[in-house]
Amino acid sequence: MAIFRKTLIDIPDDTGVHVKSAGAKGEKYVYKYVKYFRNAEGKSRNKSKSIGKLDAITGKMFPNDNYFEIYQVDREIVDVSVWDYGYSYLVLKVCRSMGLLDCLTNAFGESRAMDVIIIAAYMIREGSAMDGVEDWQERNYFPQHKRKLSSQATSKVFSSLSAGEMNDFFTDWIEINMNEGSSVCYDVSSISSYAKEMVTVERGYNRDREKLAQFNLGIFCNEITKMPLYYNRYNGSLTDKKNLSYVLANAKCVGINRVKIIIDGGFCDKDCVMSLHGLCDAFTMGIPLSLVEAEAVLAANRDQIQQYANELSQPYINIYCVTEEIEYYGVIGKAFLYFDSLNHVFLCGELSERIDRMKAELAKLKRYPKSKLKKYSAYFKITKHEQGSGFDYEVDIDKVEEARKSKGYFMIFSTDEQATPEDILYYYRQKDVAEKMFDQIKCDMEGNRIRTHNEQTTDGKVFVTFIACIIRSYLLNNLVGYMADNTTTLKKVLNQLSNILVLSNSNGLRFTKALTKKQREILQTFDAYNDLMNSVK
Repeated sequence: MAIFRKTLIDIPDDTGVHVKSAGAKGEKYVYKYVKYFRNAEGKSRNKSKSIGKLDAITGKMFPNDNYFEIYQVDREIVDVSVWDYGYSYLVLKVCRSMGLLDCLTNAFGESRAMDVIIIAAYMIREGSAMDGVEDWQERNYFPQHKRKLSSQATSKVFSSLSAGEMNDFFTDWIEINMNEGSSVCYDVSSISSYAKEMVTVERGYNRDREKLAQFNLGIFCNEITKMPLYYNRYNGSLTDKKNLSYVLANAKCVGINRVKIIIDGGFCDKDCVMSLHGLCDAFTMGIPLSLVEAEAVLAANRDQIQQYANELSQPYINIYCVTEEIEYYGVIGKAFLYFDSLNHVFLCGELSERIDRMKAELAKLKRYPKSKLKKYSAYFKITKHEQGSGFDYEVDIDKVEEARKSKGYFMIFSTDEQATPEDILYYYRQKDVAEKMFDQIKCDMEGNRIRTHNEQTTDGKVFVTFIACIIRSYLLNNLVGYMADNTTTLKKVLNQLSNILVLSNSNGLRFTKALTKKQREILQTFDAYNDLMNSVK
């Protein structure tokens, strides 16, 4: 059923015309009752046909074939179109400003580079499902790009992006986004999939706790600029520790070499430590306090850490640190033992609340909790009655006090000889840049599950999703001040931009209405207001 998307008309003021949602995305369509009847049981029933799709902005509709047939209206040749232009204009401007468009064009050519940017822009606004991309593209004006991108067309774009071309892109992109001595953070997440024929989709540790096969995605980000730099996709069954040396070797091939890397304690492994030591200028990683090396440092310094001489400078209030040189899997570095006194109080209070909840649970139990003994014995002494199934319990004060002793402490190992305790803590806390990339992919762009079914298409879609992360990160980094001042979100800011409309016809472009104060302020954040006004003539 063809919908005449460039023809906007008033919804007919007619009996039986109504609006309802349809399809997986819940888009709104206009229907008309065309038949009324009674079923075999004598109950009133009706039959309706869709006569068009509702346009939420204007309250009008785009008619379809049924409309022209039912109302006996001749189709008109339309030479005027209304486009959303603010968002698409800004996406193209920032892609040029940060050199992304040039890198994509050098790797894939002008036409496919624009395909990638348009699909990425769609992902930022609508998510990773491609079924609505054609409608979206017809509402958003991208000058001089006429190719229609249906769901099937996007699959062809994904499969056309070769590994060699992607490597060319990464080499150019990393060259303009990294300086000597740059700090890079690295993190890994799982992307779930229903695909059964892809060799990289395997059962493994699923970080989203989904009972699905997955592949793993490791992302490198610039610690200072917060820009995504590179990613590596690998089999879902491989552990992060086992694959890190291969990831670092791949990153080295595209220019991530001799840098400072920050990772979390999940990579504490001899092979990981040796790989990092061999390929990086310096590395910083969290160390679980349960490790032998960490226990030794904690035992030696616990009693004297909370002294004025060990207190960190602003803005790290009530945080203390002592350093000790240690050898960790044959690598010499410093162990930074931190104590957060405010967090100690909070965590101890949280522990007391947990023990109180467990007390209440034990009080309700009628039988000896054999299956849950490990859970309760961490903080309680539980004694089974010699006769019957009853039991006695009391808080194990020694175990509770031992648990309280470690609250508020954490340890970081680093081979960065020049860094101060304040530097190390700042950079380590900033490592969540990579984690936020995954939040963007999984939450903001609904990319927690991949909807492709072969390796080549999946490689291409993951790459375009990564490009979407670059664009979104740039927008977010520049808008953070505006959003804080106006108590708003990125989604609402982009909604404001999407409401900048232009009318296109044979005479060129013109705005349908004046820009609002908010729209001007948003554009001025990117120094884009004058450029946008000059682009519409």
